[in-house]
Formats: sequence, C-alpha cells, structure tokens
Amino acid sequence: MPEHNDKFNSIMPQTTDKVLCIEVDRVISAEGYAENFLPRAKEMIARHGELRVLVNYKNFKGWEAEAAKMDMMAAANMGKHLKKAALVNPPKSEIFQRKMKDAIMSGEFKFFNEDEFDRALTWVSE
Repeated sequence: MPEHNDKFNSIMPQTTDKVLCIEVDRVISAEGYAENFLPRAKEMIARHGELRVLVNYKNFKGWEAEAAKMDMMAAANMGKHLKKAALVNPPKSEIFQRKMKDAIMSGEFKFFNEDEFDRALTWVSE
C-alpha cells in the first residue's frame, strides 16, 4: 500500500498492527481513501475482527464528494467492526458527520483536543 502522495493523508508512525493512525493534513480525496485508508482498514478487520482508528486533524480542508460517499458506504459495511475511534482536534463539521453515522456504526468514539494526542493514542490502544 502506498504510504503517501499528493492525494493521500499521512499514515502516522504511531500506527501499529492494531491501531490505524492518520493525520489529515489535506483534502480527503477519493484516491487516497480508496487506495490508502480502505485497504488498511479492511486488513485490520480481517486480521483482528475489529478496527481501531485515531484521526489527527492537523489541517483539515474537507472531503472530495466521491470520498465522502465512499466513507458513508464504508461506515455501513464496516461500521459493525469499529471498536474505538479517537478524533483529535476535529472540526465541527466532522463531529456532526460522525454523529450522523450513529445508527450504522458500533464502537466508541471520543473527541480529544490537539494537546491530548498522547492521551487519545493510549485510549484507542487499550
């Protein structure tokens, strides 16, 4: 799987076999979502039966329409496998979007301030 290009948000070095850590530092593109995030998420579910994600919003610039559509479909298809998601410094639009998915996603979600990254990582890993 590609690590990074102009269309991909960064897979963080804190990513482990059980926790996918992503830094959102550009627009969430359809290409990046399909080629960088989804394969990793599916692999974690296949390997462990669950998904744990930490999203660190560093410089959020929004979603491409196709990527947002893919995200809703992924939530419907894989949401039952979500164990924990830590959202660090999420913009209000992302908090709203997450709440819209309550009915189709299981697992725990927690929101953390920018200076709580280490706490978020510990929580999502437990």
